[in-house]
Amino acid sequence: MASLLPSAAAGDDPDQIGRLPDCLLTTILSLLPLDAAAQTAALSRRWRNLWLSAPLRLLDSDLPSPSPFHSAAISRILASHRGDAVSFHLSLSRPSPSDLDSWLRNLAGRRLQELLVQPPSEPLPLPPSLLACRTLRSADLTNCRLPAAADGAASFPHLHELTLRYAFASSPALHGLLAGCPALASLSLDRVFGCRSLRVRSRTLRSLTVSVSLRRREEVGEELQDLVVEDAPLLERLLGHDVNWGPSIHVLHVPRLEILGYLGVGIPSLQLGAALFHSMHAVRLAAEFRTVKMLALEMVDPQVKPVVDFLRCFPCLEVLYITSHMVVPRSMETLKCDNMDYSIECLNHHIKKVVLAGYVGRRRELQLAMFLVSNARVLQVMKFLCTNDCNPTWLASQKRRLCLENRLSLGAQILFEVYKKSHTRFRKHASNIILVNPFDVKT
Repeated sequence: MASLLPSAAAGDDPDQIGRLPDCLLTTILSLLPLDAAAQTAALSRRWRNLWLSAPLRLLDSDLPSPSPFHSAAISRILASHRGDAVSFHLSLSRPSPSDLDSWLRNLAGRRLQELLVQPPSEPLPLPPSLLACRTLRSADLTNCRLPAAADGAASFPHLHELTLRYAFASSPALHGLLAGCPALASLSLDRVFGCRSLRVRSRTLRSLTVSVSLRRREEVGEELQDLVVEDAPLLERLLGHDVNWGPSIHVLHVPRLEILGYLGVGIPSLQLGAALFHSMHAVRLAAEFRTVKMLALEMVDPQVKPVVDFLRCFPCLEVLYITSHMVVPRSMETLKCDNMDYSIECLNHHIKKVVLAGYVGRRRELQLAMFLVSNARVLQVMKFLCTNDCNPTWLASQKRRLCLENRLSLGAQILFEVYKKSHTRFRKHASNIILVNPFDVKT
């Protein structure tokens, strides 16, 4: 940057950065870690004023003091700083109710854009002053209780991304919150307690992620049991994580849906337009979702018929992920069916990639793999993510049994990779709309 400035004559002030205009310097300061930005105040009176008026990014993890003293430090910074607030992150501190209320009121007056609250220990009640932060664009609230005053009173006209993780909210509070977010594009509900049924109506939402607890509902309390996506004309991805215990999902009007999964027998009732499944059993089939390009299924023992039933609902599907369950609830049953001969539109014309995760070569897994290999006409890649060590003898046996020389798409790559089982169904921050393939986890 200094090369763009006039050269300093001999004896001139060598501080080239100091010759930049205040607007650029305050922008630079806003991008520095909090302690580094504050230290620039020692340079001169001008730098002290610059720091005090620069856009504020206040992260308690940047504070040098031990966490018990963070509250006092945060209060001092907010009392002395005059600039707008870009972001406020609270991940190490557990402030008193009065401190948190005072901070949020202060930040609301500074047009706060990004809020992250992730307190340690028990859930933190959020004060009604949260509702005053109407300029928020992003909110990530973990281990928190939403204020009761949110019932019908929330208004966040600029909020683009909302994440509620291990959060507590009544049904009226959650519905009121969502109704007050007219610009919301990404919503992630990761273990939300206190709301059994949620109806989603949004003209702007593009990504919806839902996760429930791995334990039974009677162990964790009232949790989301019924999700209805009633009207979401721009929704592109609907992602379910840890769906071993639900919720039931009803997808009605989503004309732009492209990515869907994971779907599995842990979902008691699954309605996709006119199609209806009960724990992966097809009750009623309909090929309505021609926009869906990527589908992920989760099964105890992957089999042909339930997979084919889903493929019939998505005639233009291009990418298919099937993974074995990491946790198998006792209520789940293994479907009994034999390999059958089907003619499916997406297999004939669209499916280019298939991934079988948790593959061990069981009889029904092998039947399913053989069916897909022998019926996918335009297949480009079929990947087996195996839970064993993929030793040469086992690999040779699998390839022989799959009859790969008879595959319908002769140019398709058949890949075997070692796969470490985990609870990671899809990549972190999968609700991020920029993420092209949320199911492409590292092996």
